[in-house]
Amino acid sequence: MSDRKAWLGQPYLDELRPDHLETVRLALFATYSVDLSAVAATLLALIGRNNDEGSGTAVDFAQAIDKLRGKVTIVIQRGHIARPKALPRIAGILDQFVVEQHHDEESRSWHPKIALIAYDCPGDRVRWKLWIGSRNLTRSRDLDAGVLLDGSPKRAKGRVRLPGVGAMGASLARDAHRSDSAALAAELESLWWEAPAGFAVRALLNGLDEGVALPAGPPAGLIESITVISPFLSADFIKAAGKWGPDNARTLISSMPALVDMANRAGKPLSGFSKILAYAAPDVLFEEEAADLPGGSDPVTEDDEEPVPLALHAKVYCFDMGEQTILRVGSANATSRAWSGRNSEIMVELAAGEEFRRGVDFLVGKATPVTLEELRAIAPSDMSSADALEASRKRLMTSWDPVLLRDGDLFSIDAQQIPQLADASHRLQVGHANGDLLAWPREGTVLKLGVVTLPHQSAFIQICIAGPDRDLRWMQRVEVRPPLEPERDLAALASHMGLRAFHDWMRAMLNGDTLPVDGTLWDEDPGKSPKRRDGRSFDRLTLEDILSAWARDRKAFGRVDRYFALYVDALLTHGDNLSEAERLDLNELAQIWAIARARLAS
Repeated sequence: MSDRKAWLGQPYLDELRPDHLETVRLALFATYSVDLSAVAATLLALIGRNNDEGSGTAVDFAQAIDKLRGKVTIVIQRGHIARPKALPRIAGILDQFVVEQHHDEESRSWHPKIALIAYDCPGDRVRWKLWIGSRNLTRSRDLDAGVLLDGSPKRAKGRVRLPGVGAMGASLARDAHRSDSAALAAELESLWWEAPAGFAVRALLNGLDEGVALPAGPPAGLIESITVISPFLSADFIKAAGKWGPDNARTLISSMPALVDMANRAGKPLSGFSKILAYAAPDVLFEEEAADLPGGSDPVTEDDEEPVPLALHAKVYCFDMGEQTILRVGSANATSRAWSGRNSEIMVELAAGEEFRRGVDFLVGKATPVTLEELRAIAPSDMSSADALEASRKRLMTSWDPVLLRDGDLFSIDAQQIPQLADASHRLQVGHANGDLLAWPREGTVLKLGVVTLPHQSAFIQICIAGPDRDLRWMQRVEVRPPLEPERDLAALASHMGLRAFHDWMRAMLNGDTLPVDGTLWDEDPGKSPKRRDGRSFDRLTLEDILSAWARDRKAFGRVDRYFALYVDALLTHGDNLSEAERLDLNELAQIWAIARARLAS
């Protein structure tokens, strides 16, 4: 297979990074599920500070929060935030970037995967990026596919209008609770869009709004062959797709559990496909069809001794029409739920040439050919314990709408009605994002959480459904009554950074936002980092540093001064890990800053 090449692609995070002297004006994301490490990596990328591992320092993280507050929103299906075993306490402040879409998953799911970003450029220019694909905002390494379109106010060769992009942006803005949806729609519709080299945009297939179906049939014209790529299948959709194009020219690429399920269904839904190929089931935390797919929701652990096989999560529909291929790429699985308007979905239709066909050949070459006889010989799995837990999760999400009640630092959760689970043997445990899990009282509607101090407060709660042999954990963003104090971010960042990183951040801003010296990662807890434990001296901010920075850029001092006193106060108030020597150091720095302010103001 060495002569076959995959499609040309770029690392997702790298494509989000602004160019030199650019800043993000607006960034809206749609995804079915997220994990908070991926959210942090996205924010770091949007200020150009993500490293090769998709991480960054505590200083980078603080700058990302400060620069992107109010500009970035990630819209997800309610209750689909991954809860890792070790959650950094600082991750709680990411709540301000996440909005949950309250679709009832018994009948409808929020399932699009979109990144829509506007960059302010030098010379009062603006440029846009629109990414549509199959990848959730998680750290999954499954095979995914997406298309990145570049938008510009200026017409040029290769750029086209994209009818419907304004309606898509307006829907996304409304779901993100923004008030500028109409203005955003008008601006998007006025742009000219360019596809990657070798592709041409044909249409945007927008199914975000309720009841709006996607065009499930093939494009008009003479079809020579079709290829359907989807990890999840439904019998009715596959049976219909098995009639597209000529006989003996239809290929289906899917996950092995989905194919086994289809092969054992009445009506022979796979009989229309002449070639069937299998990958492993995707490693998704949650997927709207996963509960119907035996084994589909079982996670892959990092401790597996055997190499993890390639897993498929891409959704691509290819129609070979002679000299070109028409393809549809996006979020919709090959299921009637995805294409009939029950889900919120997004797809983009493009025309492509020979380069795209080589990518399909690569994908086919990495899959395992299977026959109907082989698939029928495999008995479909019964409902697993993971599926039973997922059923209880869905029942819970339809039976409650919890609110986080706050009386100062004292918190409790009001479910507003008795939570319901699908299995009587399951037990519900709930807690604050930065607290312990507590057993939900039987026949109760309120759970007392106790005291949560200001730096650790968050609108995230954690939920666990405990089964006989395994648990299902996730997080949810809920309303807080009354809202969290505006000083929460300040307290959290100051407490998290500590003195070393604070010095580094102030110096970085004074020197024009240069890269920080301190290498403590954002997700390292205070007091546990080797750099923070070893007690070694570090490069402290001096009066000479301040005066030199002022001489180079007189605006630099004012840029930093608006943070300085606030963070010093927050560090002294909430820096529980500060030693007495560090407190003295901080007071000395405050005095140096006061001297500098007096000199520079005179």
